[in-house]
Amino acid sequence: MNNLIIKDRIKSGKIYFSEGDSVICFNRKQNGHPKSLKEGVTYIVKSLESDGHLIVAQRSLDGLGFLQPIKVYKTYVIPVNFLRDIKLNSLLDETNL
Repeated sequence: MNNLIIKDRIKSGKIYFSEGDSVICFNRKQNGHPKSLKEGVTYIVKSLESDGHLIVAQRSLDGLGFLQPIKVYKTYVIPVNFLRDIKLNSLLDETNL
């Protein structure tokens, strides 16, 4: 699935976020923004803001707490469960050809 389609679904509310969701960075600008998010690292949504920003935090290595929270716009991240569904659907579409 195209990144533009995913971004459109996030903006329209078809892909939604709630506190406690696991999210991963899936989209970056050409200049690398958001630079504070690492590739392939799962973040937890700590809070939602009304202007479309999310406060996310990475779990600490000992698993007892969280590292410094990061404020990021919602179109740069996707919930892990939606990403899994998208990948499964694309695999099923390839095998049905």
